[in-house]
Amino acid sequence: MLVVSTTLCYPNAANPTLGVFVERRLQAIAEKMRVCVIAPQPWFPFIRPTKVPTEIDNARKPPTWQPRMFYLPKLAKHWDARFYESALVSALSQIADQRTIGIIDAHFEWPDGVGAFRAAKRLGIPFVCTLRGKLVSQIKDERKQEQIVEMLHGADALIAVSQSLADLACEVAGKQLDVAVIPNGIDSAAFHRIDQDQDHNQPAPNARLALGWSAGAKVCVSVGHLQELKGFHRLVSIWPAVRRQIGDARLVLVGGSAGEPDYEWRLNRQIVSLKMADYITLAGRIPPEQVAMMLNAADLFVLASRSEGWCNAIVEALACGCPVVATDVGGNREILVDPSLGLLVNQQAGAELEPCIVDALSRSWDRTHIAEAGGKRTWQQVAEECVDVFNGVLKRASLRSPGNG
Repeated sequence: MLVVSTTLCYPNAANPTLGVFVERRLQAIAEKMRVCVIAPQPWFPFIRPTKVPTEIDNARKPPTWQPRMFYLPKLAKHWDARFYESALVSALSQIADQRTIGIIDAHFEWPDGVGAFRAAKRLGIPFVCTLRGKLVSQIKDERKQEQIVEMLHGADALIAVSQSLADLACEVAGKQLDVAVIPNGIDSAAFHRIDQDQDHNQPAPNARLALGWSAGAKVCVSVGHLQELKGFHRLVSIWPAVRRQIGDARLVLVGGSAGEPDYEWRLNRQIVSLKMADYITLAGRIPPEQVAMMLNAADLFVLASRSEGWCNAIVEALACGCPVVATDVGGNREILVDPSLGLLVNQQAGAELEPCIVDALSRSWDRTHIAEAGGKRTWQQVAEECVDVFNGVLKRASLRSPGNG
């Protein structure tokens, strides 16, 4: 049977790192089941290019289609799930034998999950949705929330990447849902500790040398999309105070734009106004291997986000042996289960962020222990757990089929 996985958040030519965690999971599942991916591309005349490939990268496994999805820029966003449904149904019609489709597997709740749920219901195909951090923001819109609740009630199975998201889904749905909690894995080929023969309490010296970082500076790295919810501006605002206490403290912000085009401009303006241009770097979007080198070279990974599902960046930092300071939101507490890995900060108490970073930079951390804890969960383990969920759905669907009474 074929699993059709679908989401807007998937790597493409314009953004090769978009949704790479979804891609990694599906690649691992494809080693155990037949999988294809349908990743609609939002399109509106005169706004987006009109030529969008219907099928891309035949050499990639699983095979991927990117059909156009009509949408209205900044308008009637509660209609996006309908547009998603239309694009998905059209793409599914191009699959030679629809009878081979066993499951439609959606990632994210809106518009992907709701649109895919409607398409699956329309075509009589079992439906599974993986709940990710977007749930937190999307339920704030009542019209979207109503449609998300319908999807939560009607799904044949639900997966959440953290227990906090599973609990939130039950709260939003107004009932106890059967949600399988399957956190993301780690790409250990990219994210692992290097210079392991060096001092296990210190950042990797060879990585620092390769990056051109000062051996004497304290360097903090934060990774995320350039969006306000990731809290880069909060880190910038406290950096003068951190430097007054630590001395030569540097901050490297890694990530590209994601729907908030003026946020990078505001960050740059804030950095200049605080006279921090020599000490804070906007590194932009960079390949995973370079991110891993930075995490190995950094003294600390910091995250000041106000919302998370399962933060891949935290796990990747840990796998590289880098201690973490993060806000206590979403699944962050489920990752930082031990104070030997890092410190949690009350998201509402912004004043706690600065002393917590200063405290962490002043401590000695066992980076070997941190790397061992962060690198435990593989994508192969994730795939096995997802396949168990899919097989359960297929078994129940088989028992309901007319041939089984």
